[in-house]
This record gives sequence, structure tokens and C-alpha cells, in this order.
Amino acid sequence: MHKLKILLMMNFFIFPTFICLSDENFSEIIKSRMSKFQESKSLMRQINKNLSDGNFMEIQNASKKINLWSNEMYKYFPKGSEANSSNKSEASNDIWSDHEGFKIAINNFKQKSAELIQIASSKNLDETFSAFRNLAGTCKECHQKYRN
Repeated sequence: MHKLKILLMMNFFIFPTFICLSDENFSEIIKSRMSKFQESKSLMRQINKNLSDGNFMEIQNASKKINLWSNEMYKYFPKGSEANSSNKSEASNDIWSDHEGFKIAINNFKQKSAELIQIASSKNLDETFSAFRNLAGTCKECHQKYRN
């Protein structure tokens, strides 16, 4: 019995999930998700600007933030938070109907952001630019499939 309590507490505190969510909770999740995507867009613009300036440290810093977002992105898409007439979500129903494909898209984003971090550390502008384009390509590909 004691082990069960510990397991339940670990699940609640260490592995947070969005269980038993109301429309209000979905609204908050959607707002947070949209904010995170705006931040990601801003970080991508910062990287692009810093490529022009050859500022590899800032490229790495922004890439690390994007990579952190890639690691938590999935939890911002609980079932029920798709676009509808009462929210501003652009999340396509395909996120939930093609669950595995969406996970793969997030994984590609995670992988390409990690590659950009590593390549930017070499301070090779051409390779860093190529890695940035690869990362941006994952955004475009995902948005084409999973965004209304």
C-alpha cells in the first residue's frame, strides 16, 4: 500500500499530465501553447539575425531554448485542445488522428535543434546556416501537416 502511494505521488509530481481538464483548462493550455510557439518563432528570427552577425554564442543560446521547448512540446497538445469555434487554436485534428506522425515531427524538431547547437559550436558559418535551414524545415513540414 505504501509503495502504491509513493507511485501515485511520483506520477502526480514528477510526471505531470493534463487529466480531467475543463474547457477553461484547455483554454489556458492553448494560450500557453500559442505563447510558446510565438517565443519559438522569435528565437528562430534571433538565430537568423545572429547568423548574419556571425554571433555563434547567441545562436547556441537560442537553439538551446528551442531544444528545451521541443522536449516539452508534446504535453501542450492534450486531446481536447484542438481548434474549435471557441478558441484561437490552429492545431489540426491530424495531431490526434496521426498521433505517431506528430510525435515523429516533434522528434525531428528536437533532433535538428540539437544538431544546430552542436554545429554552431564549430563556428562554421556555412554548416551553421545549413543546420538552421534544416531546423526551419522541420517547422514548415510540421505546420503543413498539423496546423490549420
